[in-house]
Amino acid sequence: MLAEKGNEKLDSRNYQREYYIEGNTARKLDAVPQRIERPERRREQERRVNPKVKKNVNRAVAFDLKYTLALVVATAFLFVSCVSMLSVQANITEQRRQIAMLERNLNKMTDANNETSKRLESSLDLTKVYDVAIHELGMVYPKTGQVISYKASNPDYVKQYKDIPVK
Repeated sequence: MLAEKGNEKLDSRNYQREYYIEGNTARKLDAVPQRIERPERRREQERRVNPKVKKNVNRAVAFDLKYTLALVVATAFLFVSCVSMLSVQANITEQRRQIAMLERNLNKMTDANNETSKRLESSLDLTKVYDVAIHELGMVYPKTGQVISYKASNPDYVKQYKDIPVK
C-alpha cells in the first residue's frame, strides 16, 4: 500500500502514524488482545491424545527403564570386577612377599650348609683315616673274587637282612 504525504509516495512499512496523545495514558500501537482459554476446551484436548504419540511415549518410557536397568547391571558388574581384581592383585603381592622371604631363608640355610660341609671336610684327614683302618683295624682291599654285584630295586639305599646268595 502506498500512502501519500505531501508530494512524496511512501511505502506503508515506512509510513509512521502520527497520533496526538491526550490524558495521562499512552495508547499501545498494534496491540494484540490476550487470548482467553476456556478450561473445558483444554481438558478436551488433553483427553484426545493421538494413539501413535501415546505409543511412542510408552515405548520411550520402556526404553528408558530398560536402559537404566542395563546401566545399573553393567555398573554393578564393573564394580564387582574391580573389587575382585584388586583382591587378586593384593594376593599376588602377598605371595611375592612370602616367596622373597622364603628365598632369603633358603639362601641363609644353603650358606650355613656349605660352611658346615667345608668345616667337616677340613677337619677330616683322609690319610690318617687310611692309616688307622689298615694298621690298627686290619682292613684290606677286597680281591677280585670277593666282590658280588646284584641289581637292587632302589639303588640309593640298601638294607641287608640276610646273606647274598652265590650264583
